[in-house]
Amino acid sequence: MKIGNFLLAAVLALALTSLSMASDDPESSFSILLRLQPELVHVDGSAAEARDADGWYLTDGWAGGNKNAMNFGALFIDGEHQVTDGLRAIGRFGLNINTEGLAGGSAQEREIYVGVAGDYGRLVAGRLETPYKLAALGWDPLNGTAFQARGNIGRSGGAFGHGGYINNAVEYSHRFGPVHLRAMAALDEGSETTSDSPLWSTSLAIPVGPVELLAVHIDASEFDDGPDKRTGTKLGARYSEGPWTLAGHYEIRGEGLEDGDFMYLTGSYRWRDWSFIASHGRFNDDGVNDNDGRYSALVARYHLARNVSVHAGLRRLTRDIDGSEKIAGLGIRAIFDTGNLIR
Repeated sequence: MKIGNFLLAAVLALALTSLSMASDDPESSFSILLRLQPELVHVDGSAAEARDADGWYLTDGWAGGNKNAMNFGALFIDGEHQVTDGLRAIGRFGLNINTEGLAGGSAQEREIYVGVAGDYGRLVAGRLETPYKLAALGWDPLNGTAFQARGNIGRSGGAFGHGGYINNAVEYSHRFGPVHLRAMAALDEGSETTSDSPLWSTSLAIPVGPVELLAVHIDASEFDDGPDKRTGTKLGARYSEGPWTLAGHYEIRGEGLEDGDFMYLTGSYRWRDWSFIASHGRFNDDGVNDNDGRYSALVARYHLARNVSVHAGLRRLTRDIDGSEKIAGLGIRAIFDTGNLIR
């Protein structure tokens, strides 16, 4: 855990301790959220065989040819206190959990932040997800599973795409009527050059009847001594009415990232306790290798209860040079939410 994250965790722990001591205070909240998702999958295909990664796995998510990557499992500790009628102090400490327990290394923590929220928006600081990642992340009904598009050619992955977290970040978000704005900046404390290069990202979501329109951008060029032209732009739309949901977005990624374009489309149909999902994605590689890719998935999900569901399906991706990777399997997703433990 980096020093900045440790200090934030200490501040949050102190705040949560104060909340617990004020157990008769109806304006305070303390809650714990646990997410678990074991999946049993079989991996096959020429790309998997070349990595000696074919066979059976117990995993939580799958991305980039790796098990337990971009997973769903997590533990969140949240606290808040009503400071005034229009202002709340908020904080979150998140840990990354997969089928092997607590994740190791830099993947150990999820969001860690403190901040305020109220009538004029929400301002938080700490270890955060970028607006680029959060915008349309939930448009993929398979997100966080072994069948997801992100990191599997259907959508961008990585810390500057649809995966990962950024340290030393500040984000402001607010809803102006139906319009939702997010804006984030992060300090470049790892730079060894003479000039720092902060990261910034912003997103704008605009609902128009049953359609939601989305525009997002990120610029991490030379951030933490990284390469130049680490920019990404995402444009998308989602239609939802009755049992049908259709969504898609297009990503333009710079030379310092994947150097190409992603196109992602998904559709789902809800019938009683069942959801049926079909997704397709394409990656057009603008690099010298011209290693284009295709992604497709078919999955059915059955909702056992409000916070428990099972899913099963197939996912296939192919690259012109790297070959194919196929996954078949099933999993169970469970969410345990304590609600406010103080009241």
